[in-house]
Amino acid sequence: MVTREDLIGSWELVSWRGIKNGEPIGYPMGEDALGQVIYTPEGRMSGFLMRNDFRNAPHGANPDPNTSLAYGGTFRLEGDEVYHDVMYSTIAHWLGNPLIRKVVPNGADIILKTRPETTGSGNVYEHHLHWRRVKK
Repeated sequence: MVTREDLIGSWELVSWRGIKNGEPIGYPMGEDALGQVIYTPEGRMSGFLMRNDFRNAPHGANPDPNTSLAYGGTFRLEGDEVYHDVMYSTIAHWLGNPLIRKVVPNGADIILKTRPETTGSGNVYEHHLHWRRVKK
């Protein structure tokens, strides 16, 4: 079981995979996506994800959720799930809602898995974000 103390610190994205009906279907922001998530002892969290090629966007380019996204707020653990209670976000409908992730230890790393969502077509989608702790 993962504890709150296990999450405290800064984590760097290793990979972000999309999953459809239990099978990998690709990388939502590319195989070389970048990101970090930070959990503080005070119970705050912040997450940021972006396409690697976003750094080459022209000056003044407006990001969208397919190129970069960020959110922050507080966090809490319930069993093997971490709840990100969103207070700030570049995605409006996330505001005031928890983003719930199953925490799966993977050696010294963690994988945060979104809850499966079933579409009208009956397909089940989820995302697996693999994180590695940033060394001091």
